[in-house]
Amino acid sequence: RDYYASRGLGDVYKRQIIVIGGGPAGMTAAIKAKETAPSASVKLIDKNKKLGKKLYATGNGKCNIANTKLDLSCYSSANEFFPFQFVTTDSHNDVMDFFESLGVSSYDDNGYIYPASLQASTIVWALTDRLKILGIENSTSEEVLSIKQGKDGTYIVDTDKGGYRTTQVILAPGGAAAPKLGGSDRVYRLLDDLNVRFVKTHPALCKLKCHEYISDMSGVRAKAVVRLMCDGEEYDHERGEVQFASGYLSGIAVFNMSIQCINLMETGKKPYIELELVPDISDDMLADRMRRFAEVNGRRRVEAMLNGIVNEKIAGYIIKSLGIKASEAAGLDAADITSICDMLKHMRFNIDGFGSYEDSQAASGGVDTLQLRADNLELDGHRGLYAAGEYVDVTGKCGGYNIMWAVISGMRAGESAGKRIKDDQN
Repeated sequence: RDYYASRGLGDVYKRQIIVIGGGPAGMTAAIKAKETAPSASVKLIDKNKKLGKKLYATGNGKCNIANTKLDLSCYSSANEFFPFQFVTTDSHNDVMDFFESLGVSSYDDNGYIYPASLQASTIVWALTDRLKILGIENSTSEEVLSIKQGKDGTYIVDTDKGGYRTTQVILAPGGAAAPKLGGSDRVYRLLDDLNVRFVKTHPALCKLKCHEYISDMSGVRAKAVVRLMCDGEEYDHERGEVQFASGYLSGIAVFNMSIQCINLMETGKKPYIELELVPDISDDMLADRMRRFAEVNGRRRVEAMLNGIVNEKIAGYIIKSLGIKASEAAGLDAADITSICDMLKHMRFNIDGFGSYEDSQAASGGVDTLQLRADNLELDGHRGLYAAGEYVDVTGKCGGYNIMWAVISGMRAGESAGKRIKDDQN
């Protein structure tokens, strides 16, 4: 089953680098490996028919490749500070420089970095063209089944089409998210024979299921400050758009809360989402506005008073949830107005579930980063075996952070593998 021995190619495996995964991390790793070690034979294997399948759908087809803003909330990992040994405040420049070297100009939209064309296809074509120019062999429609290590330290990469012997393997097969675009939980079993530890995986950047009945607000979008709460403590907050779906909260701000929210649920805690629907008006000003409305427009319905502040379906939800008896604004008493103001400022939704991999943008968890060397992303105890991209337990928020991690980690893994080949030859 040895690809090279069966073809009489002898010890070519000693200068062979096999890259598993045709996403941004894998393609970047293959490019950097070949550029670092031009004499190396680099082979990229991907189970999809075309490389970059998930990239085409990134950022609604615009492909947000990086972000200039960086703080500790941007990445999540069980090994909290691991991502920031690679991604720094200047990393967006490294990503932009890399794509500039491939002929792609960048566009900065208030910190969100896109290709100037605002087309994901620009990124895919640039990567695949460079692979072709460098003479990197692409084997698509081929799925890797397992990786084993022989007594001589070499690796056998077993696929549904055969086996490959090599000394250098870069793992960037992605994760379980978005199976329609190639995601699969089978990738987490590739290293079963090597006893590599994985942090438990689950969907991330996904919608959150509410205990409360919110179907009457289905389809509504609202600007709000979203807070992730648990046991009265705030874990995170973000200002952005919230979408109400049948039984679920959605939207980018909610997606970004989902990573930590699900982690809390996995430990048996009961998190909740709190929405501040009118963040730019103080509690006192909000109450005064309602009292003035009742004085001037007392004969108008309570729904009309709230509809001047929020969507009419949200207004209906508030009135129903609070059990407001008055039909006209003049019928509201001080307690009613206080309750309405409090709900507009602190609308609470208890979270008891989350979306599936089918509708998640990423997967949280992956290769335990405590096993990875910070200087080269090599797995401890497995010389020449590297991991990058979503396969690693590093998950970024929406806004280009995941592609930025994929490219930065792919560059580091590819350069490390290429350098190892050069060092071994010398």
